[in-house]
Amino acid sequence: MDLYTFLTIAHIFGTVLGVGGATFAEIFYIQFKKSGQADFHENPVLKTCLSVLRWGLVILAFSGVGMLIMWRLNFLGPDVFFAPRFLAKMSVVLILLTVSLAINFKFINFELGSSISTASWYSAMILGLWRTLDASYFIIMIGYVVTVAFLHFVLQLIRFKVLRNS
Repeated sequence: MDLYTFLTIAHIFGTVLGVGGATFAEIFYIQFKKSGQADFHENPVLKTCLSVLRWGLVILAFSGVGMLIMWRLNFLGPDVFFAPRFLAKMSVVLILLTVSLAINFKFINFELGSSISTASWYSAMILGLWRTLDASYFIIMIGYVVTVAFLHFVLQLIRFKVLRNS
């Protein structure tokens, strides 16, 4: 197996951990909030979800940097590095890193941070998979912002309904 294949597999694995971890963190958070045990620093299940998210982010970041170095060493030009889809994906991953740190240091509340984090993981995955996307950076980022807002609204609605019925 060559290095680029290894980095690609690692990148996909990091994305899988992140998307799965974000999804299950939200599901378990809602379930534990019902019983009053939704503290990420105390609940072992939620701590495990955060560990999975962190590992996914670390693997995604390091494999992504490795892929960037490999692309540059192969003399890929500005058409790759300045492609709107690539720049949007890099922006979403930087937002994801920033929000992850903000949640960790309690600069933003979990419910807002979770919406942004989950939308970011899914957006990064979709941008990585959707190779034929032909849209400007601005349009892609508008779509991302709409996705974050929509997901925040949906998650708030789900949380409200679940907590009201408990």
